Amino acid sequence: IAAPSKTLPPIMLGRPGTNLKAGLVGLPNVGKSSFFNVLCSMQVAAENYPFCTIDPSVSRVEVQDDRFDWLCDHFKPASKVPSFLQVTDI
Repeated sequence: IAAPSKTLPPIMLGRPGTNLKAGLVGLPNVGKSSFFNVLCSMQVAAENYPFCTIDPSVSRVEVQDDRFDWLCDHFKPASKVPSFLQVTDI
């Protein structure tokens, strides 16, 4: 005789959101700050000597997505909250 199986509800960990976080980490003088400047359209110091970036730089960039625009055009939501990428230059 088999025991009756119980189906448990799915476990939700945390609050689902539209924000992503990324950190740029690597060896000195490999272009992390230059990549950060291009990605975020900022002007962070990117010099040609090691350990130029002492304090981390943080920027928030909107993620452009044509699918999001299409969904908003067709379903007409009350508010539009696009996804954002938070980039940290360490």
